[in-house]
Amino acid sequence: MERTTEALVRIFEAVFQDLKIVIGWEGGYDASRATPAFIRDQEDLARLVWNPLCAQNLSGFLVKDRRIIPQEDEKRIGVCVKGCDSRSLVALIQEGFLARDRLFIVGIPCEGTVDWRRVMRLWPSHEQVRGVRIEGPELVVETEAGRRVFPLEDVLERRCLRCRYPNPVIHDAILGEPVVPRAVGDGAYADVDRLEEGSLEERLAFWKGELGRCIRCYACRNACPLCVCQDRCIAETRSPKWLTQQCELPEKFFFHMIHAFHLAGRCTECGECERVCPMEIPATLLKEKLNQVVKDLLQYEAGVDPLAKPPLLTFDPAETGL
Repeated sequence: MERTTEALVRIFEAVFQDLKIVIGWEGGYDASRATPAFIRDQEDLARLVWNPLCAQNLSGFLVKDRRIIPQEDEKRIGVCVKGCDSRSLVALIQEGFLARDRLFIVGIPCEGTVDWRRVMRLWPSHEQVRGVRIEGPELVVETEAGRRVFPLEDVLERRCLRCRYPNPVIHDAILGEPVVPRAVGDGAYADVDRLEEGSLEERLAFWKGELGRCIRCYACRNACPLCVCQDRCIAETRSPKWLTQQCELPEKFFFHMIHAFHLAGRCTECGECERVCPMEIPATLLKEKLNQVVKDLLQYEAGVDPLAKPPLLTFDPAETGL
């Protein structure tokens, strides 16, 4: 991982004079965390890191905060993307939120990112962490007391266990060798299929239990790179008023269903909504089901082909049957 990080720094050093800002990851408050980094000075490139803790999808920052990314500047924006992140970039470019020629994209083939909450459940009294890396089918955690080893299947984010696109679909520079996908074809929707094996009553009970824990913090909405209308979100707007601020089950269902339907055919399954949820609600399952329907009916996957036109963003009079 250290050599990969050094290579990442060298890539940006070579083009830094042409960039307004570099968005990547840096170490967090300890070695078990990574956090988004916003680099404006070349000497700060040394802060960049790449390891299995770099879980955040950085593409959302490109459209959600104009203070971070001034749109009037002619210089390009440097950004690091994993496979799923690159799909989000493609979707944002397709919808006109980003201009491809304003981006310098460094793609990083990804073996998966760690859900540290899962690690903590397996290792609740962990020692001071010094480093984390993937070795084959295992996660190796270096600590002051030695090393701990965990099977990847037990500690990766759920999104990574069903990832079909670990390699960036769009990039200007690539870091490392291609990674073999963990899921192919319909295997990506295995979690959806398992849930649908239950009866209607069982599925309703499942979602009542999951969404009943929602505290309506809107972290899922705020982290989603494709949920771009949050300033006029249906959950908070008062004109028109569709939804109250009551924290009751009907309001929770309404918010999550509207959120999912607004992402139908657009969700790139980056899993950010699940990753940031403080209650660990598997909210991506709703979007995965809609994506499965769109793929079956329209043969389309969001964020895969930069030249494709999203089918739900088009209108053909012939589709109305008139």
